[in-house]
Amino acid sequence: MIYPISQRSQYRPDVDGLRAVAVLSVFLFHLQPSLLPGGFLGVDVFFVISGYLITGIIVRENHLGTFSLSNFYGRRVKRIFPALFVLLALASVFATFLLTPETYVRYMQSARYASGQLSNFLFAQKVGYFEEGFSGQPLLHTWSLGVEEQFYLVWPLLIYLVFRLSRSWFAAGATMAHEGHSAGMMKRIMGGVLVLLFLASYLLCQYLAGTNANLSFYMFFTRAFEFSIGGFLCLGLIRQPESSAAHTVIGIGGLVLLVTSFLAVRQEFFGNSFLRYGTLLACFGTGMIIFSSPAQSIVNRLLASRLPAAVGRISYSLYLYHWPLLIFWKVYSGEDSLSFTSCLIIITVAFVLSILSYRYVEQPARKTTLPDRWVLCSALAVIFVFAVSFRLLEEEDTSEWRISRYTKIEDDSQRYSLDCPRRPEKGMKVFNCSDEPKSSRPAIALVGDSHSGHYFPAVAEWARQNNYELKFLGVPGCPILVGDVRIKSFIAEEHAGQCEKALSTFARGIIANPNVEVVVIAQRFDLFLDGISYEGENSVIRFLDPDGEPILQHSEYFQERLQETVLTLKENGKGVVLAGQVPLFRQVKECDWRPRLMNRQDWQRVCSYDHDFIETWQHQSRSFIQGFARDNQVFYFDPFPHFEEPVIGGLNLYRDVDHLSNRGELHIAPFVAEELDRARLNRSNQN
Repeated sequence: MIYPISQRSQYRPDVDGLRAVAVLSVFLFHLQPSLLPGGFLGVDVFFVISGYLITGIIVRENHLGTFSLSNFYGRRVKRIFPALFVLLALASVFATFLLTPETYVRYMQSARYASGQLSNFLFAQKVGYFEEGFSGQPLLHTWSLGVEEQFYLVWPLLIYLVFRLSRSWFAAGATMAHEGHSAGMMKRIMGGVLVLLFLASYLLCQYLAGTNANLSFYMFFTRAFEFSIGGFLCLGLIRQPESSAAHTVIGIGGLVLLVTSFLAVRQEFFGNSFLRYGTLLACFGTGMIIFSSPAQSIVNRLLASRLPAAVGRISYSLYLYHWPLLIFWKVYSGEDSLSFTSCLIIITVAFVLSILSYRYVEQPARKTTLPDRWVLCSALAVIFVFAVSFRLLEEEDTSEWRISRYTKIEDDSQRYSLDCPRRPEKGMKVFNCSDEPKSSRPAIALVGDSHSGHYFPAVAEWARQNNYELKFLGVPGCPILVGDVRIKSFIAEEHAGQCEKALSTFARGIIANPNVEVVVIAQRFDLFLDGISYEGENSVIRFLDPDGEPILQHSEYFQERLQETVLTLKENGKGVVLAGQVPLFRQVKECDWRPRLMNRQDWQRVCSYDHDFIETWQHQSRSFIQGFARDNQVFYFDPFPHFEEPVIGGLNLYRDVDHLSNRGELHIAPFVAEELDRARLNRSNQN
């Protein structure tokens, strides 16, 4: 038989149990990703459930003629916003006392967007879901709330439009059988619309997964296929089996798909279409469980039991609180990987806060008898106040009163500090540190990505002392190589066009310039060798073939191009110095300020640096460059031995994880000068 929508509107405790599975999988993934690698797909389970429940409500009320947009939006506001507002207020207090200036500003920006349920748009531009778990995004999880809210805005309008058009069509079709047949046809038309929406959304999601992974992940229109699955189920267009055994088989099959997706899909697939296939497993598994009869399926009866259903009822508040708690605890404790004790503390506090939120915020808000218009106006007023407040806090420098009473590590991050008459123009052109428009003096060139800036003061001072002209060419995220090199950069996409121009300038302005005697090449070599950064971002650099497709032999391609570059420079009479990569310490300033904000005495333990671990991590790229320099008979400067600690004499040598501050640049300048002297002497002897 086909179940009518009226029967589908009854409360189903097994759906609450399914909510519990969804929120606990996300929670476990955030606590210990290795235990449930695909646990983040619990969000997709929520989307299918929302599609099922919300579509059922809208379709049923449209069919009965009782649907009201103001009433629908009023109920959604009472369901979603009160708990969110309380969370934002509490989280902002903790952010004020725990976050450093940079992360504090990022937090306030995300809070402003989250208050209006737009944070998915912000994060789609700023940060990948798997990139910044610990670096100051306590509201990263609100992206899914934004997707749901956009679903609530669009979905009723879509269904209302379909029903209006269907009724007009039936009215124009003379005597169209009886009313029941008309209602059945409307549901079939709605089902057809949902199928088309599923296909369009999923295909768009697959396409964007390879071209703009963040957009594919965060946007409602790339998630609409998940809501469509739940929406289609609520229409009752699929005949259900009669036997309990069949329902149990379907329920178990859905559970198997769900568990498989949680175990098989990993965050490393981000940006890969396989992630979307894994999403389908989770969504179809959820759909099969919902499709099973709660009275006949063993799986559904288990989900409907008291404990899972109870967790499901507090799942919204649990989802709201678990992530900020986890982030703030990591900030406070200094733990990158949570201990068992820390996990227990976070779980306990999260459940306590969730129960309190459900009992004293969610339930009273749902039961309020205020008119829908008042509810909507009140929500808009609070959103406005929050947005303005967070904007003011974001722009206002409030860091002084929070951190000035503690000793701060001096942070001088000014780049290219030495005086130079001509500055680089957005990293695209070679510029000369000389007042002479056309100088005949010998020149030294410094080229590379943003890491080339580490060596600018050293090379500039050496050029001044030796009466050399300095030519500098540096573009963030761009390997300076010869040939038709094409890259796709996920960390510096705005520099893609500059990179192409820089490579052309390298050939014309440096290789072909007879005045250039020495070329210093400084790159973040591990990034171009592996394509994956130290921070764990996936697919941040990819070399492309002439057709624009990623080159699979990434490391081999870079090595070949680097060798061709060095040979070309040597053939043109240039001396070559490869300037190595500095140790990749974690955020020094962020680490040091965290415990000082809380006046903790154990900050040295929290901010310790395992130099052996860092050396092991970078061993492969260092070994390659050392061997490459030896085999190609070029000079190599290794900065690694000069950075035992990121802080020397109370001065910060780093401005972020992998870039030196001005102090750091000056720290290595004397050692770089020694290598440049040897390179010039060697070239003179050869000539």
